[in-house]
Amino acid sequence: MRAMLLPGVLLTVTVVAGCTSPVERVGGDAAPAGSPSVSASPSASSAPATPSSTPSAPATRTSAPGAPATRTSGPATPVSEMRRTDWPNAVIRSLDFCGESDEFVRFRNGSNGFDVSCRILPGGARPAYADFIGEEPADAPATEDALVLVELGNPGAARRQALVPVQLAYDGKERFARPVIKGDDPSPSGDRVMTFVSYRIVDFHVEATVRKLDGGTETRRWRMMDYAGNWERF
Repeated sequence: MRAMLLPGVLLTVTVVAGCTSPVERVGGDAAPAGSPSVSASPSASSAPATPSSTPSAPATRTSAPGAPATRTSGPATPVSEMRRTDWPNAVIRSLDFCGESDEFVRFRNGSNGFDVSCRILPGGARPAYADFIGEEPADAPATEDALVLVELGNPGAARRQALVPVQLAYDGKERFARPVIKGDDPSPSGDRVMTFVSYRIVDFHVEATVRKLDGGTETRRWRMMDYAGNWERF
């Protein structure tokens, strides 16, 4: 008897450079702005399965009696080095926004531990991933980059948030910050803070919904304005 192999279903998830990454939602009110709840929205809504009149194909088996069933499947998608980052305990180079004199900012349990603390991904926020920063030199292998939320200042005092683009160094291991996208200055008394409600990467640009000091929300977009990686609103 000849074994019949039914075609398997190959499911591949591909991250394309410049494509829209999942939105990172950062909920919460303006006071306290830095400790909102966060939930990542999927890139595509999960639709319920549609019933079909055709019965599901059984797993393909070998012709030998008692042989285990064999299934066709694609290779597992490799996880990028950037996605392996332990963000609450990350070491990031050139993150000047945190106000440290050291070249590196070392987070422990989400904070740098200073009296005026700098916190990474406050409120359980999540990073957005995409290859959206040009590699230097130009012939360097493309790597996936990250966009993370950082907040400088203590609860109940003047605070400020920023979106930080993070890139891998030439060695493919060290993480360093590019020029950040700063939120608006807090109110003079420090009781009102602009927060990033959500953020994502769209075609090499950054798009975010922000909650302003007056409590209103608006969508803002930024693009790189020079080779140094500085950002401008458009």
